[in-house]
Amino acid sequence: MSHVRAIERELSKTGWNVAVITLDNLPIWYRYIPHVVEKLVNLVNRPLGYFYKDRITGFLYRLLFDTKVDIRIFEDIYIGWNSETPSISILHAAWSDNLQSYPVSAKQQKKLRNREAKIIDRINHTVATVSAPYLKYLKEKHFSGGVSKKIDVIELGIEQSQFLETRSDNKKSIIYVGTLEARKNILFLLEVFKKLSEIDPDYKLTLVGDGPERRKLADFVKDNGLTVDFLGALSHEKVVAELHRHGIYLHTSVKESFSYALLEAKLAGLRTCAYEKLQVPEEFIDVPISTFNIDEWCDGIVNIDWTPAVFSAEKYTVEKMTLSTLKLAK
Repeated sequence: MSHVRAIERELSKTGWNVAVITLDNLPIWYRYIPHVVEKLVNLVNRPLGYFYKDRITGFLYRLLFDTKVDIRIFEDIYIGWNSETPSISILHAAWSDNLQSYPVSAKQQKKLRNREAKIIDRINHTVATVSAPYLKYLKEKHFSGGVSKKIDVIELGIEQSQFLETRSDNKKSIIYVGTLEARKNILFLLEVFKKLSEIDPDYKLTLVGDGPERRKLADFVKDNGLTVDFLGALSHEKVVAELHRHGIYLHTSVKESFSYALLEAKLAGLRTCAYEKLQVPEEFIDVPISTFNIDEWCDGIVNIDWTPAVFSAEKYTVEKMTLSTLKLAK
């Protein structure tokens, strides 16, 4: 929703009348239909339940909210519809590329991937994804040439006024911001921190966020005698303030298509360590790690180059993102 709200604020600021439609806008007796469909279909044909959940959601949106407007921005390829109205669908991440937390076989993933490729090719307005690396990955590897439609790139942007020019001198203070779930690989992050603490006990770790793995992670910390600050979910203002107190941003996720978290860490002046095969802009990662070997991650952190890095912050503003969206809507 951060992308939606950012564009909403920017468009409103420039005189647009913006309506954001979510499941909460549906009559209460409709809101649970997509979730029920997801559960029922996944019982017999996982992972297509996620596909049909979003398609049903799109059907309900069209049924109830297909009113005359100047432009439509669909925040997913699954929920939009073709019309004469200038429109754009944003492909933040394909469902078939985002199943790391689910027990899905390669065959099942392929079934979902083929459905998605057909959806993309049937869209008659602009489709855009969120980074050039992710577009390259989708076209050449994930869909393996199975998508013929042209896909554009609109790199995401955020409000940058909260980020300070001063940088923290705390070079042994590590932070992670995001959900505590399997796809983010936080247990591995704690394993890295455990080894790092054995190398140098002066390193500190703070986790910002909440999620289904919090109890499991807290147990690991307790069982291994680690000192880790769990701050839970924070407001955006508090997240930015917390980032400015640290020197290193550690991101052990196995899959990303853009990553607001890495972008905010860069804007706050932290050194970022992440898996090099994430499909994010190259300049988001200061220390790219090629494998999920604990020793390699520790070595990368211990040997960080603290020379000020060049970062093109102006590429990732809300203004630029919004103007690009309007320009590409057809």
